[in-house]
Amino acid sequence: MKIGILSDTYLPQINGVSTSIETFKNEFEKKGHEVVIIGPKVESDTPSTEDVWRFRSVPFPFQKEYRLILPISRKLKGFETHKFDILHGQTPFTLGYLSLYLGKKYKIPIVHTYHTYFEKYMHYVPLLPKKMGIKYAKFESKKFYNRCDQIVVPSTQMKSALHAYQINKPVEIIPTGIRTDRSVSSEEKHTFLKRWNLDPTKPISIFVGRLGQEKNISFLIDAFNKIKKTVDAQLLVIGDGPEKKWMEEKVIELGIDTSVTFTGYLKHKDIFIAYASSDLILFPSKTETQGLSLLEGLSVGTPAVCINSMGVADILHQNRGGFLCQDSLDNYVQAAINLLSDSTLYSQKSNDAIIRSHEFSAEKMAEKMLDLYKSVVENYNKR
Repeated sequence: MKIGILSDTYLPQINGVSTSIETFKNEFEKKGHEVVIIGPKVESDTPSTEDVWRFRSVPFPFQKEYRLILPISRKLKGFETHKFDILHGQTPFTLGYLSLYLGKKYKIPIVHTYHTYFEKYMHYVPLLPKKMGIKYAKFESKKFYNRCDQIVVPSTQMKSALHAYQINKPVEIIPTGIRTDRSVSSEEKHTFLKRWNLDPTKPISIFVGRLGQEKNISFLIDAFNKIKKTVDAQLLVIGDGPEKKWMEEKVIELGIDTSVTFTGYLKHKDIFIAYASSDLILFPSKTETQGLSLLEGLSVGTPAVCINSMGVADILHQNRGGFLCQDSLDNYVQAAINLLSDSTLYSQKSNDAIIRSHEFSAEKMAEKMLDLYKSVVENYNKR
C-alpha cells in the first residue's frame, strides 16, 4: 500500500502530531508499506527527499512555533503518477485542505486524524472574542471533517466531542502507539541528573509538554507548591511555550525556584531518560486528545497524577498506572503526596503503569490503522 501523510507540522518541529506521524510511518515501513510525508519546510537544512516532500512555510503571526504553509510545489505536477492508495491528513489547515483537494481530483480516499481539541486553543487567535472563536472552531471542524471519508480520533472523549459538532462521517478510535522495547541504563540516569543538577535523594516530579495556558500550567505550579510543603520534592519541567516566562517568575514569587528546573525542549531520547529518572508524572492538562507523552512516561514505570478529563481518562482508566483526580487542587495534591509517601502503593501503580502502556504498543496501533485503511479503500472503491 502507498500511503500519503499530509501535515502542517512535522519534524524537526517537536510536538505530539510530529511524534504520531513518525511513529506510524516507521511501523508502516516495517510492514513493507511505502509512506510519503508531505509537510512544512521549517529550516534551510531540511530539504525535500523522496519520502518527505517539504513545502515552504512561514511562522504563524500570533504563535511563532506554528507554521503557515504555502501549498505550492513542483511535486504536485506529477502527483497522479505516484499512485497513492490512501491519503491521511493530520491537520485541518493548508495541507489538510490540500489532502481534500488531491483526494477529490485523483479519486483517492481521505482519512483524517483529529489530533487537537481546537476550541481550547482559540486564545492563540487574539483577534476573535473567546465565544466567537469557539463557535468558529466548531463550525470549521464540522465543515472540514464532513468532507473526509473516515475520521480517526485517539480517545473516547474526542469521539463524543466530534459527534456534538454534528460530524456525520464514521469515526474510529486509534491512539498513537509507543515503543515498548526501550530501556534506560543507570549510567544514563546518572548523567541526566548531573547535567540538570537534580538531587537523586529527593523525589523528582516531572511535567512534559508545551508551556501554554491550555496545558493548565498555573494549576501545575500551585499543585507543586502545595506538594512541597509536605514532601521535599523537585519539579522538572520539560518543554517551552508562551507561558514559560510567567512560570519562571511565579516559582520565584512562591519561593520554590531552587526546586524547579526548566530544561526547554529536549531530544526525544532525553525525554525518555528524564521520565525514567523521575518518580512521578504531574500532568494536569484538560485539553489532551490522547496524552502521548504521558504514555511514554508510564512505559518506564513512572506513575502519573492527572485530572480526569479529555484524553488521559482513556489511558489511566480505572486508575491503572496512577490516579485520575477531580478538578480540585486539594484532591490532586493529596493523590501526589500519597504516591510519594506510600512505597507499597507506589510499587503497585508503577507496575500497573508498565502493563497499561504495553496495551498501547506502536505495532498494535499500526495494525489497527492499516486494517482501517484497507476497509476505507474497499468501501471507497465500491462507491
